[in-house]
Amino acid sequence: MEQPLYAILIAQDPKMRENILSGKKQITIREGRRGYKTGPAIVCSYLEPWAVMVDITDVRYCTLGDVMEEEYKADGFNSQEELLSGLRKFYPQIDYASLVTVVKWANARGKLVDDYRAKQ
Repeated sequence: MEQPLYAILIAQDPKMRENILSGKKQITIREGRRGYKTGPAIVCSYLEPWAVMVDITDVRYCTLGDVMEEEYKADGFNSQEELLSGLRKFYPQIDYASLVTVVKWANARGKLVDDYRAKQ
């Protein structure tokens, strides 16, 4: 049986999108135990037509307090406090004891990536 194509929904943040297109952002931290598996996925927005193919390379479950420094920095946060504050915008009840899923990906590709690279 073929593996499903997972969707990683992102916020309407132009800087985040640019970081995904450039390859600077290859990670997301989500509240709860998410059912992502390694393999193909799409990073997308449900509010506008924006989508990029990626390959999920790693999925890790831990508490928010156990997110490693290299993980939260790769996701654009400078400290655990900043990570907590940033995640509370989407998950108001999250705290350091909350279970999170850390999803890493590589190989962003597709028309949006091609167009971005052509402009660089």
